[in-house]
Amino acid sequence: MLYNRDMGNIVGSREISSVENDVILGSILGDGCLEKNGKNVRLKITHSAKQKEYLFWKYDLLKNISTKPRYSKGSYHKKTNKFYGRWGFSTKTLPDLLNYYNKFYIQGRKSIPNDMSNLEFSKLAFAIWYMDDGCKRTDCNAFRISTDSFNYNEQLILKDLILERLSITSKIHRKAKTWNLYIPNKHANDFIEHIYPFVIDSMKYKISLTP
Repeated sequence: MLYNRDMGNIVGSREISSVENDVILGSILGDGCLEKNGKNVRLKITHSAKQKEYLFWKYDLLKNISTKPRYSKGSYHKKTNKFYGRWGFSTKTLPDLLNYYNKFYIQGRKSIPNDMSNLEFSKLAFAIWYMDDGCKRTDCNAFRISTDSFNYNEQLILKDLILERLSITSKIHRKAKTWNLYIPNKHANDFIEHIYPFVIDSMKYKISLTP
């Protein structure tokens, strides 16, 4: 089910819980991807072996609609002469996930819908999005969210979402030919206060501020 604030209802054929909805939305903006599988859709989530705890935490929140995680040895890197393993799992192929796909994908490309502010994007979803794609700058306490895959207009939609839900004014920074969202140093503590209850221990290094 895809929660919509204005409509006040649920779109879809399966009753996905509000927590599952949060994880799905946060993962879509982050490292997760939706893929067509026949007529319906599944969500695929993968993380590096170093983030195994985080992957299993996500799985625990989605286990009622997912297959069990699997390990793969990953790709081989000639420079280091190593394989970099990954853990991953997929949700079951569900008719309801087609609603998310139709909302966030245009001709197979992940995109940000204009009515993003109408969705029930919670603080848990923000935390998952940040744990997936966020980092703290090394030279100050500002935060970056890697939104490289989205175009400038989509960055504006996400910027407005952060302002509306968290009352934080973020910025859009140019990164070569793409853009990243940037949460300034002066808003670091406010941002942490919103997402801290949902950030698991193994990912707290991403919100560890420098004195």
